[in-house]
Amino acid sequence: MVAALRALPHGGLDDAARNLVVSPPIRSTISPMVTAIRSAAVLYGMIFGAAEAFTGSYAAVATLSVCLFITSWRTMIPIKLGSPARMDQVVAQTDTLLLALAVGYSGGTSSSFIFCVIAAIGVAAFGWGYGSGAIAVAVASLGLVIGAAFASGPLEIGNSRSFGVVVGLTLLLAAGAAFLRGRLVESEIRRQQLAGRVDSLAETNALLTMLNSVARTLPTSLNQREALDNARGQIVDTFRGNVICLLEFDENNDEWVPKLAEGCMLKPTSSADELPVHLRQATDISEPWLVSDLTSGSLQGINPESGSGLYTKLVSRGRTVGVLGIEHPTPGHYTERDRRLLFGMADVVALTLDNARWFGRLRSLGAEEERGRIARDLHDRLGQWLTYISFELERYISTEGGQYAQLTQLYNDVQTALDELRETLRQLRSGISEGRPLSVVGRELVDRYAARTGIDIDMTVTDGSQTMPVPVENELLRILQEALNNIDKHSKAERVTVTWTVSDGTAVLTVSDDGIGFDEERGVRDSAYGLVGMRERTDVIGGRLSIDSTPNVGTTVTVSVGSIPSAGKGS
Repeated sequence: MVAALRALPHGGLDDAARNLVVSPPIRSTISPMVTAIRSAAVLYGMIFGAAEAFTGSYAAVATLSVCLFITSWRTMIPIKLGSPARMDQVVAQTDTLLLALAVGYSGGTSSSFIFCVIAAIGVAAFGWGYGSGAIAVAVASLGLVIGAAFASGPLEIGNSRSFGVVVGLTLLLAAGAAFLRGRLVESEIRRQQLAGRVDSLAETNALLTMLNSVARTLPTSLNQREALDNARGQIVDTFRGNVICLLEFDENNDEWVPKLAEGCMLKPTSSADELPVHLRQATDISEPWLVSDLTSGSLQGINPESGSGLYTKLVSRGRTVGVLGIEHPTPGHYTERDRRLLFGMADVVALTLDNARWFGRLRSLGAEEERGRIARDLHDRLGQWLTYISFELERYISTEGGQYAQLTQLYNDVQTALDELRETLRQLRSGISEGRPLSVVGRELVDRYAARTGIDIDMTVTDGSQTMPVPVENELLRILQEALNNIDKHSKAERVTVTWTVSDGTAVLTVSDDGIGFDEERGVRDSAYGLVGMRERTDVIGGRLSIDSTPNVGTTVTVSVGSIPSAGKGS
């Protein structure tokens, strides 16, 4: 039966005290207790009023019927104790009035059903406090008088002793119920305050644990691409966003360059005014920016279909190094807790990315210095020795006729070695400068390559007036050198095509050959093809390297810088 009552539309027994500010265990016992008190009062009236009913007292039968009906009805549909709705309070007072009318009609305070009225008064006092209890007492008194009037007689109060007991019990019960309610409410408020502090400490501990994990995971690599991949993994695991947007600030050009872009489309470079509106707002404030509902206002998220978002500025060593945006399709998905977590994570992400960027710059500068030192050593040591051997062989050829053929072959081999050394020295010493961009130095490299190898090679430059920063073009020059060396050593190509395109801050270098190609799965892993070095150089400049090779057809190497490459092959 209890299960059936709980399935009723009005919520059943457990819903009766849902508006009372008491703990769930106490709330779950209130409805059964009220039902038990009401039932006990009716049972008392049935036992002690049975004699009157059996002797044909219609008043006793009518009162029993009213008490049974109201008690059964309130068992099925309980009064909503503590409800702020005035109608629920009126319902409680109405029950009291109906019971008082019936009891007044059957004998007043001397009726065996008087405890049904007292129980109704106690329910009103417990549900809404002293004021409601006082009103219930007044309503009950009025009901008893009116009921007695309908019975064509004055209100029966029995002997003065029993009347005093009834009145005292009624007042005591009403006051006690109201007092108990107050104490329970105060106790629950204190419990909730304590629970709130405990929950806050638990949440803080959880946030610190997560931030500790982030701090240990993100800085594991000083390679920018690996740092970005680690950051993306942590963001996805923590915030479950379908849109992740991270832009790095280029202070030299006062531009924002995308580094991560999932679920959104971004320009290759953006000024501050061109940033998505919420990212732009995040750059103006010191703490993360939370938008719980992106669908209610006129300003959409980075992705028009996003429902909620988090945005924060990335600051390292007192400088803004980037901005991060995370969005989810569900409105209200991100809360203040997520904002606090992002606030702690942002410092770690910013420091990691800034370290990786500076390390890349230092590595590039250090590599150029090392190239110069190696070039000097080769020239001063190996170059002089090879030149000496070449002169000696030339002298032997002119004097030792019997060994002419072998010495001539050895002489030719040494000359080839000298040519290779000279080309290596040129490559080591060659570099990009403001007056000699890649379009110029690259063409010189291609011309020397064609003369040295005999391979038909062509270089196409799109708008040579546009250039990339010198460090970027320097790394691209080294990649071009490595790609041409690979073709010479491995491809057996007859024709090579080089294209160099710069447009609106986006650069693409492509080297294609018609050689034997290779198995991409093996080639990508095999350092003999020089792919590892090209990948590392591409990472330094924040670009993307892609390799497309087919056996017996040829190979195409493409390096793109300044834009977000589409998904596909690449490092």
